Amino acid sequence: MSLTCSRRRIQLNRKGQVCAVEMIRTKMGEPGPDGRRRPQPIPDSGFELKADVLIMAFGFQAHEMPWLRGHGIKLDRWGQIVTGGKGRGTTQTSHDKIFAGGDAVTGADLVVTAMVAGRQAASEMLMQFTAWEEI
Repeated sequence: MSLTCSRRRIQLNRKGQVCAVEMIRTKMGEPGPDGRRRPQPIPDSGFELKADVLIMAFGFQAHEMPWLRGHGIKLDRWGQIVTGGKGRGTTQTSHDKIFAGGDAVTGADLVVTAMVAGRQAASEMLMQFTAWEEI
């Protein structure tokens, strides 16, 4: 996976399962007023990345993710993802197949907190995948 591309859209199949991610290649733009360069999309450079599992990671602050509500993900009053609850793993959201951790759940915190949540989510996903295989 190249770091010089950006996600455009997540594709789902008829069963609502991830099947691909639409990507676009990027290049660094000119410095802005703050001196920072930001990625700019390269026209006509889109491509499709096939996938059957999607693990999203964000930076220091979780940005608004409108697709969450479209999948029935519960958010708290601050717009952070609600995880856990009766019969759910600690990183499992209100959607059986979507797990979350880090800043998107706790708000700004230490990277080690996000790392622990990521490992916990991976463990819970593996337990769920194993359970599905046994059915």
